[in-house]
Amino acid sequence: MAGNAGYSTDSGGTSQNTIKSVEHNAKQKLKKTKTEYTENKELANDSANADGTEDSTIIPLRYPYTKIDEHDDYMKIDIKEFRPPGLGLNEGSANLALKNSDDAQALEETRYTIILPIPEGISDTKNADWQDGGMGPVRALLSATVNSTLDGAQDRSLASSLKSGASEIMSQFNSMAGSDRAQLQNLVTGGTAGLIANALTGGNNVEAAITRSTGLAVNKNQQLLFNGITSRSFDFSWDIVPRSRKEAQQVKVIIRLLKQSMSPQRDGYKTLKGLFLKSPDVFQLTYMKGKEQHPFLNAFKPTALTGMSVNYTGSGTYATYHDGNPVHLKLSLSFSELTAVYRDDYASPLSGDGVGY
Repeated sequence: MAGNAGYSTDSGGTSQNTIKSVEHNAKQKLKKTKTEYTENKELANDSANADGTEDSTIIPLRYPYTKIDEHDDYMKIDIKEFRPPGLGLNEGSANLALKNSDDAQALEETRYTIILPIPEGISDTKNADWQDGGMGPVRALLSATVNSTLDGAQDRSLASSLKSGASEIMSQFNSMAGSDRAQLQNLVTGGTAGLIANALTGGNNVEAAITRSTGLAVNKNQQLLFNGITSRSFDFSWDIVPRSRKEAQQVKVIIRLLKQSMSPQRDGYKTLKGLFLKSPDVFQLTYMKGKEQHPFLNAFKPTALTGMSVNYTGSGTYATYHDGNPVHLKLSLSFSELTAVYRDDYASPLSGDGVGY
């Protein structure tokens, strides 16, 4: 059976007698019918009194429970209500892109603020989705011919344009064949055989039949083509060792608040009495240096908390203080940005003065 430890007397810790006195006063002050949130709010008020850097009306919860100096680096997590992007198009824009809700989401009122140390091993990764795009010579010929036919369709009827296009395709085939009509015949024969085999077996590999009959592989003219952008994900972890009862209480509130905010809501008028689920809150992450955004580290777009893990035996052995608070915890959080990062986002003030997104 694991023993109970006492909070350290340094770094803001308290003695055993002081702890008992605080516990007694807290029990007298708080009624049993009060919610956990009420007690958490009082802890947050105490936290705000020790902080000289926050100008916001939102009282931050923090670990460690110490005053933040203007030269200290830390991570700020603002919890905001999710704002649906809607189905409208960008106003005043010539493109047909859907509305970008990043600015509106960032300006959404902050519900809670959590301050944590800079996690170990921080990094940011960007990826672009490029894929091989091949186009054989026959398909390229057909595409080019159809394109030129449609371009000239304005001056003539569609029927005459299609007839002209068919003639052009036959002319191009004859030109491609040249004097090697025997080889072209082999290709046609192999392709026809592949089509018949596909009809009988349900396959779709005509090129294999051509290669088997002629020894030639179709030149696909491989080209790496841009296929889209990918969203970014971030994984963070913290070792948490509470040094006082108040710091342990702050840690408990932070963990509970994170769990609550990443959970959907099933009651309330907006959910039509449980017919729908209201989206969880979203999280705005910011690397900070004192009162300002960090001058070098990357910025974040609004994110969703997609994964959370709490290990209550951070040292591998179950150990608690006398009041039941764990001695060592490990907190792991996984975030994914709600929208992808575009080039024009780097011109936004939200990208900061550092390396940008």
